[in-house]
Amino acid sequence: MALVVPLVLALLFRRQELRLRALADHGRAGTATLTAVTQQGSATNAHYRYEVDGVTHTWDVDRNKLPGAPGDTFGITYLPEDPSLSRPGTYSQASLDAELNLPFRHGFPLGLFVLFGSLAALCHRNVRRLQTGAPLAAKPRISPEGAGRILAGLFLGCLLAVNLDPKVRAVHVAAFGPAPLGLSVGLVVALAEIALFAPFFWVFPHLMRLVMDRYAQGGSLSKLGIVLAVAQAGPEGRRSRLVVVAGLVYFIALVAGWIVFAASRGI
Repeated sequence: MALVVPLVLALLFRRQELRLRALADHGRAGTATLTAVTQQGSATNAHYRYEVDGVTHTWDVDRNKLPGAPGDTFGITYLPEDPSLSRPGTYSQASLDAELNLPFRHGFPLGLFVLFGSLAALCHRNVRRLQTGAPLAAKPRISPEGAGRILAGLFLGCLLAVNLDPKVRAVHVAAFGPAPLGLSVGLVVALAEIALFAPFFWVFPHLMRLVMDRYAQGGSLSKLGIVLAVAQAGPEGRRSRLVVVAGLVYFIALVAGWIVFAASRGI
């Protein structure tokens, strides 16, 4: 997994990068027709159709990149050797640089390699210890508080990493403008997310305390097992259960607040 999964992702990213570079280098102009506009959650997509050498192709893009009504025609750029790849308008070098998002394409496979490689090395170390007759550690190596803070940090890291996606940045600009408070919108959003996520560094340790206690009693670490760990916590876990439930209510309030705010901005 440490080698194959990152390698496959890297090859897929590289293949798409080469195709996009070819589109910017020698893409041909064509004409397409806007066929439909669909919405899935907060994302709105525009679908279009075009023909190349008698063969019909379809594609969809973010609605912000393709305004207009179904039935409108507009120019596109398609790849001659693979006409199924196209983009609205003229695909320039600037368009290529905005879409490639090289830090994510390079960093994500590398991160997976480090993650799976580290887990493989740890498992191999434990197997070697068992083969030499060393006793298997039965006690957890980390406290519930430490595990909860690590878990919260991982979630926060994932949340901030999503901001690297150009589509997500476009939503942020539409919601808050390009320079709120005179600062970069990316910086403002990241600081706001860190501040709003901060309470979970208190919630997750309580959650892990309940989960580890139930696991020590023979419970599972499945989704249902985590829910049961909270719902069936004993008197000694009452405070932790209240904190976890409050954290869930807080999370739902954040999601609902964002939905209402985004709808008010027409996003």
